[in-house]
Amino acid sequence: MRNKISVFIITFNEEKVISSCLEKLTWADEILVVDSGSTDQTVSICEKFGAKVIYNKFENFGIQKQFALDQTSNNWVLSLDADEVLSDTLIQEIQNFSPTYSGYKIPRTHVFLHKIFKYGSENKKPILRFFNKNDGHFSKNKIHETIIVSGKIGCFKNEMLHYTVFDLATAAKKSINYALLSGEFLHEQGKVASKSKPLIKFPFEFFRVYFFQRNFLNGYQGFVWSIISAYASFIKYAKLKELQS
Repeated sequence: MRNKISVFIITFNEEKVISSCLEKLTWADEILVVDSGSTDQTVSICEKFGAKVIYNKFENFGIQKQFALDQTSNNWVLSLDADEVLSDTLIQEIQNFSPTYSGYKIPRTHVFLHKIFKYGSENKKPILRFFNKNDGHFSKNKIHETIIVSGKIGCFKNEMLHYTVFDLATAAKKSINYALLSGEFLHEQGKVASKSKPLIKFPFEFFRVYFFQRNFLNGYQGFVWSIISAYASFIKYAKLKELQS
């Protein structure tokens, strides 16, 4: 007998991307959306696709995703972000899986400024998203939340696409906000930064992302992604340094 599967997503003002995600989830036994007060059409779009929508005040990413996980009805669950879209081949693989492992990583490919990254670390990067909730839970981190699974972890062969941003303004805004949260998280973990660290991180991170991770093969978008990644690294450690004052 096939294992029933719940898909859960946390949302806040995702009307630009959520339809593409939900269109690929018609096979799921349950679609659960936990929304933190969207003021756009996110909730109505989700309901149109048959999703069960629950409001929960956002505290941090780890806590919100754990709350969503706790509301699911089935043991096997798939955690998705609103800007992630499953491929047809991945859907078939998930539907036909046999529970050999406690969790499964899914290859995820970056789509940045309308370009699919076919090279570098963001191409088919394996990320744990499908698991038996009896064996797994989320860390409570405010950022960089992770799924912690007790048991062996496998990996699916087929990918999903991660449609990060479609314009430069959104890319810059999201990157800065995420970097500020990352700086706060490092401070809470007791980390420290010297005055020189923010300055050093920018060129080092650019070189690492653009050359070592081969984003130069992703053309103009790969260059922009590398610059934004480097700037975010600078902001993260500048925020950490600020909080030490």
